[in-house]
Amino acid sequence: PIRSATSFSYELPFGKGKPFLNANTLLDYLVAGWALNGVAIFEPGFPLPIYQSNLNSAYGYGMQRPNATGVSPGTSGSLESRLYHYINPAAFSLAPAGTFGNVARTLPLRGPGMANWDASLFKSFALGEKLKGQFRLEALNAFNTPLFASPSTNLSSPSTFGQITTQSNFARQLQLALRFSF
Repeated sequence: PIRSATSFSYELPFGKGKPFLNANTLLDYLVAGWALNGVAIFEPGFPLPIYQSNLNSAYGYGMQRPNATGVSPGTSGSLESRLYHYINPAAFSLAPAGTFGNVARTLPLRGPGMANWDASLFKSFALGEKLKGQFRLEALNAFNTPLFASPSTNLSSPSTFGQITTQSNFARQLQLALRFSF
């Protein structure tokens, strides 16, 4: 899959030496030294390999693929509405023992993709001439976007086939920190 990542770091234009709100010392302590940072990662899902219980293991084969019925394996709607029917089971039939099945190794249908944003807000300040400080507010998975795992692709398990039952990332995490350097 093609992965796209982007990052940014932007120092806000306020305070001493900046274009805005630069005339007042008290105001400088409040609004100067702020920076906004972010990292975004976008990735499409992986191809889905459909398989069934191996009826050919006695012949030395490690995996058996089912047969295609000619029906499209894709379903429509938003990802959240398709969690329990991401793959159309009517698109496949079990291949009998002694046959290989005619489904390709992977389908053009892909599993769910990923969209993740991490963001932070920093405030740098000086305490005298030698001591410097930084306040940090960091948000991992800032928009609390779920990353769903791929659906079950074992056609021999009809109760779970085509269903997405797990999430692969964590919920939004916030952390505050205070850093001093001297």
